[in-house]
Amino acid sequence: MASPTRVDYRTLSPYVRFVHEVNLPAGLHMPERHIYDHEFIYVVKGAGRLRIEERIYEMGPGNLHYIRPHRANEMKIVGDEPMHCFAVHFDFVFLGEAEDFSPYAVYMGSKAEEVAPDTNWLRARPDAEWSDVDIPERLQTSQVHDFFEVFRELCARFQESRADAQIWQKAAMLKLIGLIHRELTTEEGIKVSHSHADMMLDAIQYMKNGFAEKIDLRTLAARAGLSPKYFGTLFKQATGQSLPQYLAGVRIAEAKRLLREHKRSIEEISELVGIGDVYYFSKLFKKSEGLSPRKYADSLRWLSAE
Repeated sequence: MASPTRVDYRTLSPYVRFVHEVNLPAGLHMPERHIYDHEFIYVVKGAGRLRIEERIYEMGPGNLHYIRPHRANEMKIVGDEPMHCFAVHFDFVFLGEAEDFSPYAVYMGSKAEEVAPDTNWLRARPDAEWSDVDIPERLQTSQVHDFFEVFRELCARFQESRADAQIWQKAAMLKLIGLIHRELTTEEGIKVSHSHADMMLDAIQYMKNGFAEKIDLRTLAARAGLSPKYFGTLFKQATGQSLPQYLAGVRIAEAKRLLREHKRSIEEISELVGIGDVYYFSKLFKKSEGLSPRKYADSLRWLSAE
């Protein structure tokens, strides 16, 4: 199979293939299987044990499990109680009609009118991975109620027959991915598991406090006592963005705040956020927001008038 396509928050457009809510009886052993899309399993009650290839995970309330395509996996319900859980099969983007398949025919046995696709075709099926964070195979969620509600919404939307049901499924799936991102990153977008998270947080605070001044990779690397190249690599690993990209985002966020005040010219705001060249500032702003600073300010005036 070819290497997965990497998608980020700009191109993320999840396609929900199947959602269900089940109560699995105590002692149930689900034999080894392979899946050909992505699957989230969220445990509400009960306990189980999940094997993904050679890795074993205990399953319990509040656990989110993530199974990637083509990973051999099996599950057993342990203890005396049934396990209540949700499961959703999906792709991070719609790969096209030619690459789609029926979950009923592939995972649950073929219906009379459906024929399961050839296994070799399924194994060769392309994939798309989310690049902004690395989702672990087991995540103990802290926002248990929020996860439960979004899985319940996904299940309800999947069962609807309305023409717009898939739009609402996509919206719920994006909310779920947003919750996962929030579990795995700080408010500043730093991966909580990163070994240099504190160092990166210090660098970000320095940018937020001094964005009006000249800040570059060499300056921040020197503060951390690292070479610019190594510091830049660590920053990209921790945040998913290069340092210039992150700094530009900080400056654009401040520019938007100043534009909302309607007190300063575009030229003044460009200077205040540390970008002396107003033409370069306008280019960065339009790339980030989709419209120029002037049009952004004009749209806010129109909304205020309305």
